[in-house]
Formats: sequence, structure tokens, C-alpha cells
Amino acid sequence: MSIFQDGKLIDSLLVSSGKKGMNTPKMDTKIYNKFPRAFSKAYGLFMPNWMALVPDGKYGIHELPEWPGGYKEGEAHLGIPVSHGCVRLGVGSAKQVYDFAEIGTPVIIY
Repeated sequence: MSIFQDGKLIDSLLVSSGKKGMNTPKMDTKIYNKFPRAFSKAYGLFMPNWMALVPDGKYGIHELPEWPGGYKEGEAHLGIPVSHGCVRLGVGSAKQVYDFAEIGTPVIIY
């Protein structure tokens, strides 16, 4: 992920995108909503630093997921397409993006 402000690159971050068959869709979109700790009913896990990329919340940017029992997916998954279509970031990186991106911030996935 590359983060730009006023047309200037300010950071590049390692992500995990959608696995084969659940690819992260290419799109020009924006941040629709933000929640510090969203829960996915579909997958039964928490998504810290959640930022929705589509109005229905099917896809988003979030920190590595956490299961209700406390297991957190490892950083070793970053850089490998393993998600269900979301863009996953590491713990510090997710907080950085969450704090930087306001609702309405443009996002381009290519």
C-alpha cells in the first residue's frame, strides 16, 4: 500500500490481499466508514482498525484479524494473498492508516 498526501508519497506498507477465488477487487473508491474494532459475522472474527471500501462493508482495510478466543493472525501472512478480499495491514501499520485516513479519503486498488 502506498499512502499519498498532496500528491507526494509519504509511506509504503506491506499488505495481504485476497486469496485466489476471493480476490480483492480493483476499484476507485473511498473510505465509507471506520470502526476501531469491527466484527465480521460472516467469518466470526474481529477486524481492528476497520475502514470500509464499499457501502455494504463487504471489503475493507483492517489490521490482521483476531478470533474471539484471542488468536491473532501472524505478521508472516503479510505480503501473501490470504484474505477473503480485504486489504490487511500489520498492527502498527493499520493504526497509522486508520489515524491518517478520514471518511471520504480516496482509495485506488489496482
